Amino acid sequence: MSTRDSKLVDVLFTSEFVRDQISGTYSVYNTDQHGSPKHESVYDKSTLAELKQREIHAVAAAEQGQVDDAIKQLTDIIFEYPSYASAYNNRAQAYRLQDASSSRVIADLDCAIKCAHDDQTLGQAYTQKAIVLKALGNQDDAFFNFSQGAKCGNSVAKTAASKENPYAKLCGQMVSQAMKQLHTPSRD
Repeated sequence: MSTRDSKLVDVLFTSEFVRDQISGTYSVYNTDQHGSPKHESVYDKSTLAELKQREIHAVAAAEQGQVDDAIKQLTDIIFEYPSYASAYNNRAQAYRLQDASSSRVIADLDCAIKCAHDDQTLGQAYTQKAIVLKALGNQDDAFFNFSQGAKCGNSVAKTAASKENPYAKLCGQMVSQAMKQLHTPSRD
C-alpha cells in the first residue's frame, strides 16, 4: 500500500466521527441531569488550591517509593472531600504501583469518573481504567473507556482508541487485502 493510500485509510477509518459512530459512543457520558457536560468545580478556589497541594505531596511520596504513605494521604483527602475526583484517580495509580487488586483500582477510577468536573481528570480516569481493563483482557470495555478518554482530550486515549477500534482493524485488513490483490498481477 502506498503512503498516500495508507494516509487515506487512516483518515477514513480512524477519525473520531467514524470511530464514534461505529462504536455507538458518540455522546458525552459525564453529564449533569440536564445533559450538559460538567465543567465547574464544586470547590472554591482556595480549597481547590489546598487539595492540589496535598495531592502533589502524595504523588511525590509515591514517586519516591513511599506508596503506602501516598495511599494514606490520598485516602485522607477522599475522606474529607469525597467528591474530589483527582484524588481517586491518583489513589488508583498508587494502587497500581502497589500491585493492588484490579477491582480496587477500578472502583477508584469509577468514583473519579462519577465525580469528575473537568475533562483532564475525566480523560485520565477513563484512560487509566481502559489500560487496566485491557491488561485484564476485556477489550470491548477497554475500547469504550479509551474512546471516552479520547473525547475528553487525552492524547494517549486518542491514539489507543484508534488502534483498538475493532471495526477500523477489520476495515483496515479488508482494504489492505484489496490493495494486495489490486497490485498483484493476475495469472490469467
